[in-house]
Amino acid sequence: MLARLLLWSILLGLTLAGGLMAHKNGKLAAWDLWFKEWMSGEDQAYSGVRFEVDLVDRINFVRMGARQPLLKMDIELETWLESEFPTMALDDVNALTRIVQDKMPRYLQVSVCTASGPSLRALLDQFHDFSQKTAPEMTHLACALRRSAGGLVTHALLIVGQRLEDFSPEAITASDQEAFFSTCPHCQHPHIVRVSRAQNSLGLECPQCRRTYAVVAADEAGRYRFVNEFLTGYAPPAIFAKDDSRVHELFTIWAAVHANCVYTKDPGSKKESTDAWQTSLDTQRKGRGDCEDSAIFLCDWLLSRGFQARVALGRYGDMGGHAWVVVKVDDKEYLLESTEGRPDPSNPPLVSRVGSRYVPEIMFDRFALYVHSTPGQGWKGDYWSGKVWTRLEPRSLLSRIQSHVAKDQEGKTSSAASHEVRPARREPGLAPFVELEGIPQDAAVWQMPLPQGQEKLGGKPRH
Repeated sequence: MLARLLLWSILLGLTLAGGLMAHKNGKLAAWDLWFKEWMSGEDQAYSGVRFEVDLVDRINFVRMGARQPLLKMDIELETWLESEFPTMALDDVNALTRIVQDKMPRYLQVSVCTASGPSLRALLDQFHDFSQKTAPEMTHLACALRRSAGGLVTHALLIVGQRLEDFSPEAITASDQEAFFSTCPHCQHPHIVRVSRAQNSLGLECPQCRRTYAVVAADEAGRYRFVNEFLTGYAPPAIFAKDDSRVHELFTIWAAVHANCVYTKDPGSKKESTDAWQTSLDTQRKGRGDCEDSAIFLCDWLLSRGFQARVALGRYGDMGGHAWVVVKVDDKEYLLESTEGRPDPSNPPLVSRVGSRYVPEIMFDRFALYVHSTPGQGWKGDYWSGKVWTRLEPRSLLSRIQSHVAKDQEGKTSSAASHEVRPARREPGLAPFVELEGIPQDAAVWQMPLPQGQEKLGGKPRH
């Protein structure tokens, strides 16, 4: 009896030693996997990564059949979701949708679906109905997984959304989309903006601080650009006498623009749309243009000759939108009309004398846009003050566009069954491209203001 007990003890010791050695060398991995599968009812070889791949494939397979664009994984959204999902409450999907929209303002609309189950394969089946009806305009998705406290249930959150492109003139030109994502350079507020393609000239205003920070316009080919980029560096081969004063040279250029640019409204323009813009070279070749075309023509030439000049977009009295040029020479400010009158050196159009009814909304030169520093501020006739005008370089705007991070919202973790909600849509009209009053539109006949008793010389109507 004692011998038999000793034998069994030796065999048991050898078995334990062998098992310990096998476990140390990884020989029992298959047994561990089998045990975990037996306890949880889940295939342990089926990983979270494989689950996401299969889920995306299922959704895109349906979209391929419907000839819809395939959804892409959004790394930014995925990263945020991985950090936030462990503490998210899943019992209110509408609240989840609002959180996603607040955290990810780049998305025009999102659709959220949650599911819970004992295994990843079970979760995949729960997402079947949702994957059959994603909206055609959706572009990206992200998914996150977490285990319940006991480890017996897996929770999943799937987000499908329409991610917007960053705003830029090139994006407007290349895309048929109406909504874009932008960030205000004044107050850093991220927002969605909408483009009205019936308008060839558009001003972008922040919905929070109400300040304009970009103006774009389309040329005759339909290509959008920032308005200052219409000042292309025009420098015709003109020769000026060496002994000419700067003021005389100013009037010579002004007169040449008048002689070579007949005021003409854009042919075929509709009342509900603004017209296409021209570069200086376009205007010279055609010999015609409307107020902003001739103002660009005049300002571009003056800048090439070293003058301190800007194109101003704004209002003249109650006659509607208009465009003109302001120039500063020897501390004197001149207001030049490019469509009216005839330059008269004996009667220089000083801003202090003729500028009382001109109200500029926006100005620009080749490199920058100038907007009011304070929205709605009264106009006192100062075209050059840094206190009145804020200088913006439009191209630097593009580098400021970034993802917005709102304040963190807390949530309590709880179990949830499968939920589904209709896509929540943001109204991009809250932050639209607005047609600024200062951008030229149809208006009544406009005339150059002249001193009392002096006859008007050679005027042309401006509409």
